[in-house]
Amino acid sequence: MSLAINTIVVIPNNKTVAIQDIAIGDKVETFNYSTQSGLSKGNPLIVKMSNGTGNTPISQNMINISFGNNSSLICSPDQKILTENGKLKMAKHFMPNDNIFLADGSTTKIEMVVMGTYQEGIHMISTSLNPTTSLKHGNLFCANGIIVADYALNLGEPDNDELTGLNPE
Repeated sequence: MSLAINTIVVIPNNKTVAIQDIAIGDKVETFNYSTQSGLSKGNPLIVKMSNGTGNTPISQNMINISFGNNSSLICSPDQKILTENGKLKMAKHFMPNDNIFLADGSTTKIEMVVMGTYQEGIHMISTSLNPTTSLKHGNLFCANGIIVADYALNLGEPDNDELTGLNPE
């Protein structure tokens, strides 16, 4: 449920920052999802948890997901990402040609998924201190252009290795 350091996160006023530079009390742009409205931009919310290894290298398996425009996201295998059908899916279950949401509300196809040993720092953030199962309370954010679950939403999700719809309403 973590992202590689230097993952770019959108903050208010369409600015971006590396995830490891987000501190508790900073604001991030958030997103919501419902079956009626689809993906929508939420209000900027205050980060209540920001934690990671900094630049201290770790050695663990991570997933590199490549998608349109030569973009990619490096994340832990259990990091959940919003799919085109409004469900969260763990990174380790994605395949090429699966569709994921971009921050502008469109979707893009995954081009390549590679698991490998990662030797750099990781970081995670959350806009809530309590695990949640709701997709409409600002626990989705933009990481390297795609919509991912924050730490609280990752924790609230069942860990049954299947697509989960949570509470999109």
